[in-house]
Amino acid sequence: MIEASTLNVDAKRVNDYRDAAAAARYGASVTLRMDDLSTVPIDDVLDTVQRRLDRRLALEAGRYSRVNGTAGFPTDAGTWVRLGWRRPGRLDAHAWTGYEASQVLDERIPRPRWIATATWPDPVRDAVWRADEMTLATTPVLSQTAEISDDPQLPTRWWGDLRTALDRLAAHATDRVTLGQAHLTARIQEVYGPLDTTITDWAVAHGDLGYANLCGPDLTILDWESWGRAPVGWDAAGLWMASLPVPHVADRVADTFADVLATRSGQLTRLMLCANVTRAARRTGRDVPRAMRTAADTLLQELDPRRFR
Repeated sequence: MIEASTLNVDAKRVNDYRDAAAAARYGASVTLRMDDLSTVPIDDVLDTVQRRLDRRLALEAGRYSRVNGTAGFPTDAGTWVRLGWRRPGRLDAHAWTGYEASQVLDERIPRPRWIATATWPDPVRDAVWRADEMTLATTPVLSQTAEISDDPQLPTRWWGDLRTALDRLAAHATDRVTLGQAHLTARIQEVYGPLDTTITDWAVAHGDLGYANLCGPDLTILDWESWGRAPVGWDAAGLWMASLPVPHVADRVADTFADVLATRSGQLTRLMLCANVTRAARRTGRDVPRAMRTAADTLLQELDPRRFR
């Protein structure tokens, strides 16, 4: 293998496409870091998107995720294109095809409609790209991140529409899975120790229901990449956690979805989210937010009263 210093690249992670291309020509094993596509030269990728979908992207109006390697752009046809990538050896068929698969869902669930897809390999970046064209949401997202820091001031109608949409989604039948038993059990028991985590109630969920994927004041639900079967209450639990920085909004979520969050599966999904935050805090040396610690203690008391006797 060629020495990284010869090409002025890090042999494990590089940030410049030209260095990666040079390394590939010499047989070096490199992985281009692409968590935030706004920091990576991808002009050639964007040219490929426009050519394959026959659309002109409004590049200056692009939106970039800082963590998951995705970007989105309005087009000259009044549509939206979402760009993402995966490592060739880590393609999840369900997540990779979530957008077109979502077309079988109830038409009354407010969401963008999928139009077309382009996929292609990129050996230099060790990636497979995917561009999905869909109809454009007519109202803005509620937050640039999954969480909120301020009250989005949503009308009562919005909350009712969200509950109706998720009830219609839950009634669908599919073999897609967004959260399975083994993953939930492993995460909870890693942090909180032995606990009966058996889920008996399952339903179809969106799978990534945070405020960055919700529009208002007219409801549209974005990002259907990961939808599938999950414990009852999974979407409500995700929105509850994303609302905790604004307690009265978290209370509104709890009231709107009180019946599903009160089930054992609803309690376990919330506890798993608390476990995720606790794991991340341990890894980074940060404190677990007080609201999350309090919620976890309450959930553990409800799920396993014996441990507190």
